[in-house]
Amino acid sequence: MKTNYLSAPVTTLNPSLVVIAAWDRRSPSTPQKKTKVRGVGFAFLLAALLGSCVMTQLHAQVVVVPNAQATNDGNGSGTTVSGGPTSVRAMRIFDASQFAALSGPSLLTQFAWRPDRILGQSGPHSVNLRIYASTTTRSVAGLSMTFADNLGADNTLVFNGTLNWATGNLPGPGNTRQFDIVFPCTTPFLYDPAAGNLLFDTQLSGNGQSITIDTVVGNPTAREIVNTTSSTAVTAAFVAPFVQVTQFTFEPLPLVTIRVSQVEVCWNSISNLTYQVQYRSELTTNVWTSLVACVRATGSTSCIFDPVVVGQPQRFYRVDLTNCVPQ
Repeated sequence: MKTNYLSAPVTTLNPSLVVIAAWDRRSPSTPQKKTKVRGVGFAFLLAALLGSCVMTQLHAQVVVVPNAQATNDGNGSGTTVSGGPTSVRAMRIFDASQFAALSGPSLLTQFAWRPDRILGQSGPHSVNLRIYASTTTRSVAGLSMTFADNLGADNTLVFNGTLNWATGNLPGPGNTRQFDIVFPCTTPFLYDPAAGNLLFDTQLSGNGQSITIDTVVGNPTAREIVNTTSSTAVTAAFVAPFVQVTQFTFEPLPLVTIRVSQVEVCWNSISNLTYQVQYRSELTTNVWTSLVACVRATGSTSCIFDPVVVGQPQRFYRVDLTNCVPQ
């Protein structure tokens, strides 16, 4: 009786046809057959629980920094420079403690400012803008006046283009206004608060009317350094006396698993001979279970299907050439 073993559990297969050399337990010198296993019916799922397919909806998380200003107007305001053109490089740092609400490492997809509750200038103001985001080991109080000293190893260009700043000055929660001065991250930034503080390096040139923005003064959770003479400046000229109240939008990392709905076990066969396909979950045991009672070959290749149930153990297969009688 000749026995063929598959040398890998089916849980490791990909959707393409995998050809695995089998070995003969009786005679190692005998030329080996090849046994083919094909995973078919692959599907992308968001979750699988107790054999059922469950769709898990992932929700964006919104964080306002400083956290205390989520529904409270800041204690200051700042106005962008009117006219133009202006060229500015500014760097802002936000303490990681402000992102405790995140469920873990998350993708930053945009941030936004809001106007001050006391009506001021509302734009429009056009800017050519480059925004870099990184995770810095610098503390808020320890931000260096040399821009490069503050950058994290994961420094990433998240936006490079033109924005038109304007605000509708619409009511927000509490005594605030809505965050409608939006900075999209065309390249989302993966931020993990456990790795350090969040840093933005903003390099812009712009012109147009001023916008009055809600800010906080003397808050230890954020800080800004600025150079108002060049967007490519190497060092900052001063520490800003305030920092903008900022709303961050994060998306959780996508959760995707791949499930095999069935496995196709194929082997080289001889027409009219009979075979038995067996399986076991561990290679350390000699106990095999018959998958089907008997298969009579009708050609040079024979195949059977084995449905895969979510949560069942992995399976190793073997094919025996037997004198069984098909039912």
